Amino acid sequence: MRPSDIPLIRRARLFSQVSEADLAALLATCFVQTLPRGATPCHQGDKPEFLHIVLSGKVGLFAEGPREEMLIEFFGPGDGFVLPAVMLDMPYLVTARLIDEGRILLWPAAAFRAQVRANGALAYGATLQLSSYWRILMGQIKDLKLLSATERLSAMLLALAPRQSGSATVTLPGGRRLIAGRLGITPQSLSRAFATLRPLGVSGQGRQIAIADLERLRDLAGTKALPRG
Repeated sequence: MRPSDIPLIRRARLFSQVSEADLAALLATCFVQTLPRGATPCHQGDKPEFLHIVLSGKVGLFAEGPREEMLIEFFGPGDGFVLPAVMLDMPYLVTARLIDEGRILLWPAAAFRAQVRANGALAYGATLQLSSYWRILMGQIKDLKLLSATERLSAMLLALAPRQSGSATVTLPGGRRLIAGRLGITPQSLSRAFATLRPLGVSGQGRQIAIADLERLRDLAGTKALPRG
């Protein structure tokens, strides 16, 4: 673990209330790995050996079915995955795969559970992290039930954009096939959704998307893009 990793570790919700004095002791059993794009730190169906915390890069959680897999959610710096499986000592429901090269903190699962029981500040941080997962889940369910494909895409773009008026440029957290899976639509439906947004000033190639008027997009989505984390 590098000294430069400590500020990155501090970004994690798990450590938001942990004192400097306790942090070193909590991290004593942890180590950091640099993993390439496509690496799979954990696999659906396996029992968790570690809690993983993203220090840099982007991680996708994928559900594997009999015929295909589907992206469930992206996680970035400061996010722990997959905390519920680690807390319950139960098999992973998803597979984690790095979307970009990244550095990942690995925390032995048994040691983490013991430290949560012993350290109130860490337990509070775990509660914050689990609460953010619940909000993400509820947000996804609401979108799938209430919004069209175009509205779901609009909501994602607004969540990535700064909270301002006027124009903005956002970077999609993954390729367009992954984005389609995250939104619960086909790649063809995603292309049609982007085409629908083009007259509203949404354009771009690959992962870079330009938004000419954020307010028009908010009006279409019918939301002020409340944060889900």
